[in-house]
Amino acid sequence: MISILAYAKINLSLSILRRREDGFHEIDSLIQTIDLADEITLKRTGEALNVENDLGIPPQDDLAWRAARLVLDEKRSRCGMQITVHKRIPTGAGLGGGSSDAAAVLWAVDRLTPPALPCERLLSLGAQLGSDVPLFLSGGLMRATGRGEKIAPIFPSRREHFVLIIPPMHCDTARVYRERQGRIAPDLGGPSKPQLGKNDLYEAAIFLYPELKSYAQAIKELGAEYVGMSGSGSTFFAAFNDAKLAARAHATMQAAFTRAQVYVVRGTSTGFLAKGEE
Repeated sequence: MISILAYAKINLSLSILRRREDGFHEIDSLIQTIDLADEITLKRTGEALNVENDLGIPPQDDLAWRAARLVLDEKRSRCGMQITVHKRIPTGAGLGGGSSDAAAVLWAVDRLTPPALPCERLLSLGAQLGSDVPLFLSGGLMRATGRGEKIAPIFPSRREHFVLIIPPMHCDTARVYRERQGRIAPDLGGPSKPQLGKNDLYEAAIFLYPELKSYAQAIKELGAEYVGMSGSGSTFFAAFNDAKLAARAHATMQAAFTRAQVYVVRGTSTGFLAKGEE
């Protein structure tokens, strides 16, 4: 059995360069994994593959189930798996929880069914599941390009304390990308130096979900080193070099937005952490 923490991520910057012929968008993003995590346990069983969580979706639509199935099929293994996912990363918030779970399950199922696959093959399987999945197999501070699957690690990880505010609403990633594509000309200049807090999806998200404006404005007024929106929303973050200032900002946002989830988090050096094996 393996118990594993699957970390969330925030996009410290996100540039949308162009829409590709395959329908995906070419991006350039500075990404940091953070210590807000789902907890996943996995153990070998007979031949059945079963995933338990609180998402209320069919197994075939669950990225964790699909990740396990990919590895087992790759190895032509008839081994079964019991996978339990305790969700702590909010869904639809731009934090990559589903992709993180998939990456953790890929790694764990591979470890539970030796021999291990080459790292390059595991990354390739991750890219089949989603553009964000490979970055969680690495974790830490990274620059993601292509459709998000090309990962270049940057050392060390960011040392700031990040205050996250997660509004009680989900942002539809596909809708936000479509809105951005329709209203703003693509950047044909190619990748440039990332600008902390810059997110090309911000205006589209605010247009589609105007209730986000109050959160965006409040986080700008915290006096942080920089602020931004993660992914396509709905999470906003503020970065502080001082822990006491971060704690004060956390209390301020909790008092102002009682229906939102507010956290203080730190960067991690990995995309997941195996807590124990039996």
